[in-house]
Amino acid sequence: MDAEIDLKGILGIVRRQMWLILSTIATILVVTIIFTYSLTPKYTATSLILVDTSQKNVLDATNALANPSADNARVESEVGILKSNRILLDVVRDNNLVTDDEFGLKVSMKDRVLSWLRVPLPPAPTPDEAVAMVLDKFKNAVTVSRSGLTYLINVSAVSVDPAKAAKLANSVSDTYIEAQIGAKVASTLAARNAIQNRVPSASAAIVENEKRFDSYINENIDRLEQSNSIGLKALRSELDKINAQRTAEATRIDTVQRSLQTQDFASLVNELGSDALKQLQDQRETLATQMSQVAEGTTEAINLKAELAKLDERLTATASNEVSGLQQSLGSYQERANDVRQQIRTTVLQGDLPPEVLTEFLGLQQSAESARAQYQNLLKRVQDLDAQSTLQLPDSRVASAAMVPNSPSFPNKTLIISLSLLVAIGLGLGLAILREYFIGGFVDENQIETVLKLPLSAIAPRQSSSDEHNKLATPTSSLSDLMVTAPLSLFAESVRRLRLTLDQQERKRPQAARGESDDGQIIMVSSALPNEGKSTMALSLARAYALTGKRTLLIDCDLRKPSINRHLNLEPNHDFIDYLRQDRNTATLTSLIMRDPMTNLTVLLGGRRSDIATDELVMSEKMGRILASARKHFDYIVLDTPPIEPVVDGLYLARHADMIVFVIKWASTPQSSAKHSVNALKENRNPHAGIVTLLNQQDRAKMSGNYSYSGYYSE
Repeated sequence: MDAEIDLKGILGIVRRQMWLILSTIATILVVTIIFTYSLTPKYTATSLILVDTSQKNVLDATNALANPSADNARVESEVGILKSNRILLDVVRDNNLVTDDEFGLKVSMKDRVLSWLRVPLPPAPTPDEAVAMVLDKFKNAVTVSRSGLTYLINVSAVSVDPAKAAKLANSVSDTYIEAQIGAKVASTLAARNAIQNRVPSASAAIVENEKRFDSYINENIDRLEQSNSIGLKALRSELDKINAQRTAEATRIDTVQRSLQTQDFASLVNELGSDALKQLQDQRETLATQMSQVAEGTTEAINLKAELAKLDERLTATASNEVSGLQQSLGSYQERANDVRQQIRTTVLQGDLPPEVLTEFLGLQQSAESARAQYQNLLKRVQDLDAQSTLQLPDSRVASAAMVPNSPSFPNKTLIISLSLLVAIGLGLGLAILREYFIGGFVDENQIETVLKLPLSAIAPRQSSSDEHNKLATPTSSLSDLMVTAPLSLFAESVRRLRLTLDQQERKRPQAARGESDDGQIIMVSSALPNEGKSTMALSLARAYALTGKRTLLIDCDLRKPSINRHLNLEPNHDFIDYLRQDRNTATLTSLIMRDPMTNLTVLLGGRRSDIATDELVMSEKMGRILASARKHFDYIVLDTPPIEPVVDGLYLARHADMIVFVIKWASTPQSSAKHSVNALKENRNPHAGIVTLLNQQDRAKMSGNYSYSGYYSE
């Protein structure tokens, strides 16, 4: 049941604040649509990269798979590399984005204004600073993300130009692939260079082992031959001969290379003895002789000099070929020497050697073979790495190149407008609740009880001359006249309901707070702000008591702006304010009291408006004596007091009241003002005085509950 009541309350709020909700939604939607369609559309193009975690080697058909547990970290690492400044900076430079209209540096509106105002501008950025600024802007346009837990990486680029977006996305992917290949080539070459640096030491080790072997043979040739090593001396002589020839050939090659470096072609011809070189040298000498006979700077001298240069190039090339041939022959000497050494080893091992000699010989042989094997391995590894550096494959590939997008990715008009609609509805409902319960006026009983923590005694309708049940004598008649002219009207019924509530509250008061049984009850009628109908309700309530035969007195205590006389169309002979000021020219209190023409209600009118502060008057002893005397002679004394917010008079009068009627104008009295006024009344009232509220001037069409059926009994 509570949920049903809450639902009805929410629907009631929506119905009452519909204009606020709709205006909020319309305003937000219009602003959102204008803003959305004013945004510059941007396009997003995405390329797809597949990361292969296996180790690829073109020279090795058996590719080793990577550790599966490390694959996830490997893919995440590649994502980080794709986002790195190195890749994006290469893209910026390759695509010349520094001068690009979208990503490049432009004169800002701020700089233009400062220039127009002749304010000195900051210094222009340096080239490196300009590139860094463009790089930061480009970073915001590039998004790199892994697709779930797969090996796929999405590379997206955003631009106002769809073709440029696709170009930049593909450029990032291609630059990343090229950088990956470059890194692998650089790593391979670095390994090749490291191994290459060890080749000379390995070669020197071979030479050292060969020298030790040859020395051992020379030193032990006689002892080795005695062990039935037949022909060992002949082999040793042949080895010495080959080594001598190799040494001579090496010396000759060194001499030729020095002559080649210094372009000593005469020495080259003498050393090499080549007929081709001799012919070229003869031609060179002939040209040199001709040049010596021609004057410098002439055309013929220039031509001869050019021919001589060409001839020198031919001599150099021919000599280089000859040197290459000599180096090959030097290698053949090394092979022959190795063959002879192998024959010597075989011959020695076939003999009958003592154990200590055999052990020493085998040690030399093993050392030489190890040095030679290491050298061969290093040469092979260098060759493999040279070949591998030219045959590197990337570990990643572009699985799908970015295509030119057909529709913009930003702004997503449908999404933005949909979200703004939801926000607008939420904001509209929030504002409606805020206005209903905190800012706007009161419109129902639940609001009053929730905000003010006070019971609602009655709801009075708004009455106009066009109402069907309006029985006012003239358009200027007071609405309180309906208590007499239309006792069955909805307005009269609401006043009687207020009277009933006051009677109920009076019975609930402690016996000690009621005073003597024959003392009258003082009822104070007030409101938070002016023009909320408190004077009308005070007169109507007083008439309601008078019509029941109760001795009732109505006192117009709104000395700042008295109005009861206008409601009764009466003019007092004297002013109440003058009496309170103890003016000697004023009449007695009896002369201020008048009779209501329509009932037996006694009225103490205020008279003219006061132009002085009246708080001292209402809190005076004289005012207290008047109220005390009224309690003795009347059953009910109704006080029409000023509004609480503008003046303090009502707070002083609250001390004398037994009951306080707080009038609230329907959908008009601000909740903050009403709450502040009620708190002030609670602080200044008689501790035993009760406070009830009256919701005044509600639209008849919006009245519900018991009030909606009152018209049935008035017919």
